[in-house]
Amino acid sequence: MATLQDIVGHLGRLRQTGLDKMLSQQAEASGFPPSFFFAIASRETNCVQELGDVQADGAHGVGIVQVDIQHAIALRARDDGSWRTNPAPLIALGAQLLAQNIQQVREAFPSLSADEQLKIAASGYNCGLTRAIAAVKNGKGSDVHTTGGDYGADVIARKAMFEQLMSEQQSACSAQQSATAS
Repeated sequence: MATLQDIVGHLGRLRQTGLDKMLSQQAEASGFPPSFFFAIASRETNCVQELGDVQADGAHGVGIVQVDIQHAIALRARDDGSWRTNPAPLIALGAQLLAQNIQQVREAFPSLSADEQLKIAASGYNCGLTRAIAAVKNGKGSDVHTTGGDYGADVIARKAMFEQLMSEQQSACSAQQSATAS
């Protein structure tokens, strides 16, 4: 689990690279909170653009949200190196995959809270949505098949920390603007 200090560093890294804007735009366009997408990037890569999940045939995770090479766009980006210079298509695909997960979870579990639904959607991003939904329906919890057995729960914890930091920074900016205007 990440600490608040870890998340402070991750948010700073996102802002320094400009990836915060890309992630925010795609999250908002896909109908979910930017803090959730930041939390996915944080869990996947500590908010670093990288290749990951290295196996015998090379990296299987590509970019800041680790899109799997089972998707042609990720395989192509890995092989031609465009994941470094043009992360936007991978970020857009990651947002699309998450939005689809969220929609399917809402349909499967309409009575759950938004964060409970996001937790299952995040678990599905890691282990496959069919497995995450089946685990919940079988009373095991959505994280039973995830990396570390805590992926979804960790994403929701990170989301809360991102929201706290973003809210504090928004309040500080508003206060500073009010003081400057006076």
